[in-house]
Amino acid sequence: MSQQFDQAMQQLAAFKKTHDVSSLSTAISLADAMPSIVLPAPPAKDKLALWFAIFDAMDAEIAPDFNPDDLPELTVAPPLEAGLPAGVAPSSIKDPAVRKKYEDALAANGLKNQRFSYQYALLQENLRAESDVEKFITTDVARDPAQLEILRSRLALAKLQPQRIAKLQVLLEHAAK
Repeated sequence: MSQQFDQAMQQLAAFKKTHDVSSLSTAISLADAMPSIVLPAPPAKDKLALWFAIFDAMDAEIAPDFNPDDLPELTVAPPLEAGLPAGVAPSSIKDPAVRKKYEDALAANGLKNQRFSYQYALLQENLRAESDVEKFITTDVARDPAQLEILRSRLALAKLQPQRIAKLQVLLEHAAK
């Protein structure tokens, strides 16, 4: 179990350093495959500690203002005064001020595209992780009242975003019923 935990933590460290979502995805897969025993006290190298670390890493990167419906443009149109169609090379615009305006718009759209791709990938991994944790809590941990109590006490000590703790508490209360 400890080796699997360490591998997942290495993947999380790689994600934090490089922002490569595939490392996050690997960490989530490793966490989901770990045994579902919740150890009584931190610092535990168990599935729960790994989920907390994953959520902490994701929550640090997920932009609260991200809107998946606000898509970047496929092509950027040059300013109207250029009189040219969308997608033309900036070098085809003779007026330097108009060309600069177009280059700025292209650069802004490129940044928006990068941000969108990254945030959308994070959103997908977050949904996957939340689904896996829900299964872990409601299926695996809920069978044992002692495990539920350990999870409850460790969640109270977790250093996670308030909205994440609230989501996990809802799952925990649902599992306790």
